[in-house]
Amino acid sequence: MPVLDTTLMRLRRYLGMDISLDDLEDLLFRIGFELDSAKKQEDDYLLKIEVTPDRPDCLSTVGLARVLRLYLGKEKPKEYVARGEEEYKIIVDRSVNEVRPYIAAVVVKGLRLTEDDLVELIWTQEKLHTTFCRNRRKASIGFYPLNAIKWPLRYYAEDPDRIRFRPLGTEKEMTGREILMEHPTGREYSFILEGKEKYPLFVDNDGKILSMPPIINSADYGQVGTKDQDILLETTGTHKETMKKTINIIATILSDMGGELYQVKILYPDGTTDISPYFHKKTRMVTPQQVEKILGIRLKCRKIKQLLERMGYRAKLKDSSLIVVEIPPYRTDIFHDIDIIDDIARAYGFDNFEPELTPVFTVGGALEDNDKVDFIREILVGLGFVEAFTFSLTNEQDQFEKMLIDVPKEKIVRIAGAKEAKISMVRYWLLPELLKMLSENKAAEYPIKLFEIEDVVEICHELSAKARNLRHLAIVISDTSANYTELKSTIEYIFSSLDILITIKRDSHPSFIEGRCAAIFVGGKKIGILGELHPQVLLNFGLTMPTVAAEVDLTEVLGLGISEVEYAE
Repeated sequence: MPVLDTTLMRLRRYLGMDISLDDLEDLLFRIGFELDSAKKQEDDYLLKIEVTPDRPDCLSTVGLARVLRLYLGKEKPKEYVARGEEEYKIIVDRSVNEVRPYIAAVVVKGLRLTEDDLVELIWTQEKLHTTFCRNRRKASIGFYPLNAIKWPLRYYAEDPDRIRFRPLGTEKEMTGREILMEHPTGREYSFILEGKEKYPLFVDNDGKILSMPPIINSADYGQVGTKDQDILLETTGTHKETMKKTINIIATILSDMGGELYQVKILYPDGTTDISPYFHKKTRMVTPQQVEKILGIRLKCRKIKQLLERMGYRAKLKDSSLIVVEIPPYRTDIFHDIDIIDDIARAYGFDNFEPELTPVFTVGGALEDNDKVDFIREILVGLGFVEAFTFSLTNEQDQFEKMLIDVPKEKIVRIAGAKEAKISMVRYWLLPELLKMLSENKAAEYPIKLFEIEDVVEICHELSAKARNLRHLAIVISDTSANYTELKSTIEYIFSSLDILITIKRDSHPSFIEGRCAAIFVGGKKIGILGELHPQVLLNFGLTMPTVAAEVDLTEVLGLGISEVEYAE
């Protein structure tokens, strides 16, 4: 989980109260966080606090202190507002469309920043960069002293060799290309602009370069100090939603630090206009009936409203059975009513729930289907076979090409958008997966006798789910003396024990040696195949020992029925 690094004194300062380490640990646990460590350092403690990935707003001491104050009832949820009477504009050029197309900003006035505050902002900036912003790929954050800027601002892309300014941490001017090659921060994040013909540039109306997003700010116009009471906060990104959420998180932190927020208009080249930050009111409706259904506790509307306020929501009672819940702009994790009800449970306290026995008592038992399958397992284990468990996800090369058969495209279930070539489909039959296991255990003592009874999946358009599970049995014997007769006897013994009459007839299959292959029939229907594997199949899997194998569809034979499975086209 992401870790917030802070100190006990800093947390106490923003919390506005003294709190012991024990009380802090208990409080964090109640809201779903964890105090990972507290290391003594002189008169203070260095804290590492694990924050759940869905709460990037708590990756700052200010944000965490806000959550704790609300939870303790020390304050009511605040309405965050950005004033819009002043004309602050950023003009976006179409040249950034292929590089880093989005930008957002907010002007913050009236701050009284201390050195600790600046450290806090830098820590928050970098922690958000590495986690929520995906190492600056999706979004990045920049701060600028407002008095050094002349409006309107421009955001465009420029040839890196024509970019020249003094980046933070250096005394000399550098081109955009030199920054990526020589500057420590430039080298660290050069992968973001790798292969780009032009680099993003953020400038003011006088042409002064403020920064080269997402790499580094200008040392002359992009460095904030304790004397700067008015600042500009900017984010750029490739993923607009991440960028919007990031600007909201930082803007609310600066508001909690005493700043007054002012809107910035973003003028895009397609004629659209954004107003940043994005404090649009988002509301959801919650009823006591929903809460009772999910949590199993009866709460009145007024009590639910109090619990919601402890979790930072502004809530209103619409009537006796409905609460209108306003989601704070810094929350990035609210997608459904369930998320709100989960917060109600946290505020209520999980240790306050009274356990109840289930009103219905039942006695469990094994399904008849599983009894039959377990019986086959016992038979095979008694015959000296070892049960294998292979993966359900596989690939066409192993399932078909190595087995010398064509891909039945109309039958297999592929994984849409698969990133890994070796995991691109759901297995169509078990035998190739057993051969893969055999190839990985060639050093084992022979003979090797394996079996597996598991599901395979195939497309079936007649079913509503468009696919079905089939229960298969696969058997493999690998040894210098492995032969067709031994395998045939094993198959006959299994079905004889089940009182099922089978017929074995000569057959042909590309995976098996011609003339040493047979099909298995029950009541005139073909249910499986057995034989000696083709030498090319053995070579394809890196096997050198003679191997016989069989695969049988048990689904209808044992009356297991056919279960539907979901799949993606």
